[in-house]
Amino acid sequence: MSTAALQLDADLAITGAAATRTRLLAWLQSLPADGTVPTLDLSAVEVFDSAGVQLLLATRHSLAARGLGLNLTGLPAHVHGSLQTLGLATLLADDPAHATAA
Repeated sequence: MSTAALQLDADLAITGAAATRTRLLAWLQSLPADGTVPTLDLSAVEVFDSAGVQLLLATRHSLAARGLGLNLTGLPAHVHGSLQTLGLATLLADDPAHATAA
């Protein structure tokens, strides 16, 4: 099983939401239907807010509609903490062991 990874930019907040959404939509459309594991690398994320949460949830929802999960890697501490506070840390990771905090 192969992995299709996308590294997100530093701005996963309202200020970068439109650009990130465009990248995510193009990535979603490019994913093969061969059992590839969709992975978002968040290691470069410096700014994260509720818009970033919405983008992650929308991406997960789109993948779930196709019968796919979402793997998050490289979560910076502030992103991981925010997701935990919102009760979304395990929801956004198919297998919590794959959601790594930096």
